[in-house]
Amino acid sequence: MQKLTDFIRYYLPNEDLEELLASFSEIKYVRRNDIFLRPPQSSGFIAFVEKGLFRVYFCDDAGKEITTWFSFEDMVITDLLSFYTGQKAFFYVQALEDCEVRLISKKRLDELYDKRPDYREFGRKFAEEALVITMQRLLTFYSKGAEEHYLELLSQPELLQRVPLKHLATYIGITDSSLSRIRKNLT
Repeated sequence: MQKLTDFIRYYLPNEDLEELLASFSEIKYVRRNDIFLRPPQSSGFIAFVEKGLFRVYFCDDAGKEITTWFSFEDMVITDLLSFYTGQKAFFYVQALEDCEVRLISKKRLDELYDKRPDYREFGRKFAEEALVITMQRLLTFYSKGAEEHYLELLSQPELLQRVPLKHLATYIGITDSSLSRIRKNLT
């Protein structure tokens, strides 16, 4: 629970968090390779990752899986598009390791926002940060080549150690064989 407290305290450094923390009371265990969320489910929750690693992906028209995000310990996971719009999920959320998460429902979070307006700051700051990270990822994705993307991944050893190469390849927008060539050329 301390990691969750630290996570929320980042957004609300001076607030009483007791009620908000208590609302993250549902604990779920997700086994390696299980799909935690899939279309057409609705993502009516945010999950704080206590343990494990998830990837977020979608399938293109040809059925190819495209990885868009990874969430490690001390991060959150959901389909943000579904969470904020109330529409059906577009993205799959898959556990790449055995995972433990703490959930809060959108309904409960909205109730807390109504009851405790100071908690709205958490939602605002979280949404702003998610938008900034998404925009940075898009800018990087479209402005750099595959080799530059891979070189950036090298600065994140945990990603390289824990994520299968086939998922890293789709994350940077290339095939497995292209990633193998890049890795071979750089060694």
